[in-house]
Amino acid sequence: MIIPNKYYDLRNCLTGFGGHNISFNIFFNTYIDWQPLALKYVKICDYFNTFVTLNVEMGMTLNGVRPIPKFIFPLVLGAFTAVTYVGFVAVYTVQPQPFIDEIFHIPQAQKYCQGNFIDWDPKITTLPGLYLFSIGLLGPVSWITGRSFCDVICLRLTNLVGVAFTLSTIHKLLNYLHGERVDGWKLILASFNLGIFPVFYWFSFLYYTDVLSTLLVLIMMLLHIHKAPNFAAVMGIVAVFMRQTNIVWVGFLAGLLAVDAFGFHTLRAPIQTYVDVKKLLKRLRKLSTKPLQFSECLANIIADCCIYALVILSFCVFVILNGGIVVGDRDAHKPTLHLMQICYFCLFFLLFSPFYALEKLKPFISLCKKYPHILLGLCLVCALVVQSNTIVHPFLLADNRHYTFYVWNKFYGKWIAFRYLVIPLYIFGAYVIMSFIRHNSFAFKALYIAASIACLVPQRLLEPRYFILPFLVARLQMMSFSWKILTLEACYYVIINAITMYIFLMKTFKWEDIEEPQRIIW
Repeated sequence: MIIPNKYYDLRNCLTGFGGHNISFNIFFNTYIDWQPLALKYVKICDYFNTFVTLNVEMGMTLNGVRPIPKFIFPLVLGAFTAVTYVGFVAVYTVQPQPFIDEIFHIPQAQKYCQGNFIDWDPKITTLPGLYLFSIGLLGPVSWITGRSFCDVICLRLTNLVGVAFTLSTIHKLLNYLHGERVDGWKLILASFNLGIFPVFYWFSFLYYTDVLSTLLVLIMMLLHIHKAPNFAAVMGIVAVFMRQTNIVWVGFLAGLLAVDAFGFHTLRAPIQTYVDVKKLLKRLRKLSTKPLQFSECLANIIADCCIYALVILSFCVFVILNGGIVVGDRDAHKPTLHLMQICYFCLFFLLFSPFYALEKLKPFISLCKKYPHILLGLCLVCALVVQSNTIVHPFLLADNRHYTFYVWNKFYGKWIAFRYLVIPLYIFGAYVIMSFIRHNSFAFKALYIAASIACLVPQRLLEPRYFILPFLVARLQMMSFSWKILTLEACYYVIINAITMYIFLMKTFKWEDIEEPQRIIW
């Protein structure tokens, strides 16, 4: 357990839970050795939290935000699950057979259900977390009832369970991050919006890894912010078993914890800004002249972060022994340098945050007018990336069951000029993303950018599912909770989901080598 969390909690208690830079920060930061003080008076937090809890139960909070009755969110969750189940049944009715990647996942899961853990489909690239979760959920039911529950509909149901838990986890995260300043009704609507985020929500109807992978990473983050790094690291291991790229988000949390530990053991204060980083580097230079103190400081930091480090080290050993990250079909999933993925993600972010983007349009234009040379430089860099790093995966051109096939063939592939015309949108998208995380610390911003790049850039295939976690992590940091925007966004997402559902149910076509009708998904 690391002590700085105690200090930060104490400071936040005395500064209205916000950690804002007011006189209390100055008071605490003047202490060279504040640890005994923090430990001596940390009970103030307990009394203060008790006071807040009593006020909440009486319908009041310190900042005037009235909480909602506790039964409201379970009702919303129940309604959400019921409506999702209706969509689930509709999808199963028209597509009772395994579809696209399900033709690999479902037979593999059924082998696991039969106790066959040896045979492995070489086309599957992910670790067996999805199948282990399924038999963990369905196995006890099968044992009790005496019949197998590993058919297509039951396996798909695991993602229906997963999407309900994801909505609950998102709500808990938003409550923790924003609950003291944002109305509870707004938080429920914001949670609902992210729960029906179209690219994510669609895969609750099929047997893919995306829903459970996202859920596990979000639970890991929830445990981390609740100062339970050991449990978070365990959840990180489970998340990696669901999808190997989740190791990036384990590294993201490890980086945040390491920065906190550095701040505590060197500056005796959190590292929030670029100025704090400069102070840290200056302090490290001084410590480097004192080998004993430097070694002690480094040992303390390693001890604080060792649990995440063990997970990352174990993954590195796996990669070395396995000869790569993926466990199958390596020819189709070779890591590559695909910088255009960053541009695609920025455009993707705009597409699914249009109402927030409209709020940022005016300040963005003002910034461009103020710094035209920077805008020009960014445009030139993007143009260079478009020119030299536009990579087209064979799957993108061959599989017309995905929306990206049509986007590419109607725009990017057909009109070369289009690739350059959307460069301003890439830059604007990056600006909007940064506006979502601008209130976070310098370390969070740097680590988020690094994690997003690590998730996306090695991927050769343009696949919207890869954008889900970078999108959600940024959106969870949003500070704007306008009723108007939240309502418009809810309607927007519902319409998109309704259209994609209609297309899947009603639009079919034939492939020469496959007897079943084909459909279109994300």
